[in-house]
Amino acid sequence: MTTILGIAEAALYVEDMEQARSFYTRVLGLPVTADFGESCFLQTGPQSSLILFDIKQLEIRDSPIPDHGTYGEGHVALAIAAEEMDAWRQRLKSHNVVIEHEQTWPQGTHSIYFRDPDDNSIELIDGSHYQRLATR
Repeated sequence: MTTILGIAEAALYVEDMEQARSFYTRVLGLPVTADFGESCFLQTGPQSSLILFDIKQLEIRDSPIPDHGTYGEGHVALAIAAEEMDAWRQRLKSHNVVIEHEQTWPQGTHSIYFRDPDDNSIELIDGSHYQRLATR
């Protein structure tokens, strides 16, 4: 039997690493777990990371890791506690982050969508949204 335990890492590609690192640490409060200059690892949960890659550095780096990366807008959804939705809304506004859209899902959960400085779509979603599938 084989089982996927969860997403260990997700990646977004940025053009200005300093600006991106500042946004994710200051606005979203994600702690940096490793910083290699061309990549920055941010802790998003006990066993998960969001990696920011400097897209220009990926094009020239010499690495045994297979090439990956993209130009254009990416997306990541970060799980939050439902009872913190209002506090997150206020936090985003206090950092002058424009809320692009809010969505209430049929199962009663809610999401807030906004953009990072590289125009990636970031979603804060009620952490219980996907629990319906976590019966494995």
